[in-house]
Amino acid sequence: MRRFVLLLASFTTTYEAVLELAILGAAGFFLVRRKLVSEEGLKTMSGLVIGLFLPLLMFGEITARFSFSQFSDWWIFPLLSLLVTAVGYFFGLVALALAPSLRSQEGPFLGIAMFQNSGYLPLPLAASMLSPAAASDMFIYIFLFLLGFNMTIFSFGVFVLSCRHKACRFDAKNMFNAPVIATFLALAAVFFGVARWIPFFVSRPVEMLGRCAIPLSILVVGGNLALIRVRSMKHAGPLLSGLALKLLVLPLVFLVFVLWVKPKPLVGLLLILQACMPPAALLSVIAKNQKAEEGLINQAIFYGHVISIVTIPLFLGLYGIFCGPLE
Repeated sequence: MRRFVLLLASFTTTYEAVLELAILGAAGFFLVRRKLVSEEGLKTMSGLVIGLFLPLLMFGEITARFSFSQFSDWWIFPLLSLLVTAVGYFFGLVALALAPSLRSQEGPFLGIAMFQNSGYLPLPLAASMLSPAAASDMFIYIFLFLLGFNMTIFSFGVFVLSCRHKACRFDAKNMFNAPVIATFLALAAVFFGVARWIPFFVSRPVEMLGRCAIPLSILVVGGNLALIRVRSMKHAGPLLSGLALKLLVLPLVFLVFVLWVKPKPLVGLLLILQACMPPAALLSVIAKNQKAEEGLINQAIFYGHVISIVTIPLFLGLYGIFCGPLE
């Protein structure tokens, strides 16, 4: 009974944070659906988030709050990103082996299993759930995690999604995009002691612009969902299998992993947070650019975000029961 009460309390706390994001996402959804923001306008907004606001947020937070002495284990977080991707890839391959009917959608199915919404949702969730001090540390963890994620999705992710449609080619150049470059520059600025000499009239605008990343990113997610066509259900089998794997199996696997390894509480929370995220919206962009099959990916992104309104609080609530309350 006591554990049920704890689960209910943790679920309620997390659910309120998720609902805050859902309201922002709904605003973006209706802005696009009502054509108050055009598709081209949404693309511009998305480009600004990925190419300007998010990199500035990462650069500003790392240069202001990161130190190699305080975060001596910083290098672990890009590796944790690779671990989450590798576990998703493994279980995706297992599912393909057990259900050969899924192989017609092999690339999209593996993409759904491997790549989650690693920044747009975890960042505002951390800000809503945690105390300011803990949220500040979690931001650093997420940025370092994104270093591995962004390098992987724009290289191996492109390879997986496009392999059936053109000559399979792993392009390492895709690994170095704006968020990755911003993270490397910030780490270098801290390492060489340059960060402390950045004048206030530079750091202040960087901080102000970076703060736009979190609310705008959720508006972009909601707007992108409004553009996704999900009426056709010809991919019902792979869709249900992919979402069950992504939203139930993988979070459960990482919950067991965290209970077994017993990492620091915020590190464990990071792993659970990333493991229970819905499929990455970037998969739709990559599929479109690579002229790959978009139907299954778009449906998984849409329905995954809707279903995760329940599954995210559930698994974060379970984490709170077994590993202590969120702080």
